[in-house]
Amino acid sequence: MGPGRQGLGRKSGMNVIESLPEPRIAAVSANPLLRAAVQDDGAGLTADLAAALTAGDDAVIRAALQGGPPAVVRRVWQALAAAIDGGGDGISLQLFAIPLVIVAGARMQLTLPGALPETDKITALLERHGAVGATRNFGLGNALCSAAALEVLSPCALWRAVRDPAERAVVETLIPEPVVVGPGREQVHLRFLIGAGVTPQHLPSFLESASNIGTWGTPLTRELTRQLAQAGLEVLPMPRPPQPLLKAAYLGRCAQLEAALNLFLSNTVRHFRMSVGDPEAVLSAHALAAGAGELRLSLSSPFDESMLEGFCWPLHPLDEVHDVQLIFAQALNDFRISSVEWRSEVLPDVLERGLRYVPAQRAATAARH
Repeated sequence: MGPGRQGLGRKSGMNVIESLPEPRIAAVSANPLLRAAVQDDGAGLTADLAAALTAGDDAVIRAALQGGPPAVVRRVWQALAAAIDGGGDGISLQLFAIPLVIVAGARMQLTLPGALPETDKITALLERHGAVGATRNFGLGNALCSAAALEVLSPCALWRAVRDPAERAVVETLIPEPVVVGPGREQVHLRFLIGAGVTPQHLPSFLESASNIGTWGTPLTRELTRQLAQAGLEVLPMPRPPQPLLKAAYLGRCAQLEAALNLFLSNTVRHFRMSVGDPEAVLSAHALAAGAGELRLSLSSPFDESMLEGFCWPLHPLDEVHDVQLIFAQALNDFRISSVEWRSEVLPDVLERGLRYVPAQRAATAARH
């Protein structure tokens, strides 16, 4: 990196990738679960989680999932998922969610209903294509639930639900959430199909038997498209592999953002190439209020200053900056964008002249006010 570049490096393709900085500020926390995740080999964290779940202490669990370095938060998240799903010997209840990434477009505002009319056909389809496997008492709800509804589920209630049939009412709080499709460009929405099944511990659960989405994903997309169809609507519902309820919201969010990134690039790169040729890309990390942060992709042209488009990825507590920047880099490579600049310093939320995105031709000075 040459002098005077202010942390700006230009790379071509995927051969060399500079690291974007971490824009988030993790508050100092005395949370015992975060402390255990940092200090021991896992046994202490497992014991502390078991104690919190037994005591019904949702507050300490939620606090651990919202604060701290991403790698530590992820360790707590993984341990919590294992504790909830480890139902013991014999027959085990599995609560799950199938994320649906819904790409939709319309000329005027339309609303997709928050419930599917024929879930029996979806269940039959999954059985026919071998996704249900050894799972018995398999069932799907008809509600299309939001990520927000999954995120507020009580971890302690989920832990109890797989152990005590009387506690399964936790999923009754997951109500249908209609999808409002605005006019104009296609948009990417996220919903979830919720289900449950019983599987002997020694046999593959539905999460395992349905993990190969290649066997049932396309038929399910066709069936969902049929059930969601309405005049004036273009809709493509793309299912992702089923996930435990605790993990589904985060993993579904990642799938939604990745689909939105690719849709953004498909539309924007085509527009640039038809107007001024290939865009130049800038990848940057931005600090937001209250210690939050996001990564941004800016596309601009040296031939027309008015052409500046951008996409932002708000960083979730579980997101690793390196993982997200690899998603950006792969997408840019897929769209054959060879001029890519990586900012090595954290930029503010709002740049010069009120811009949120960084024009490549002024990237070295864009953070100045």
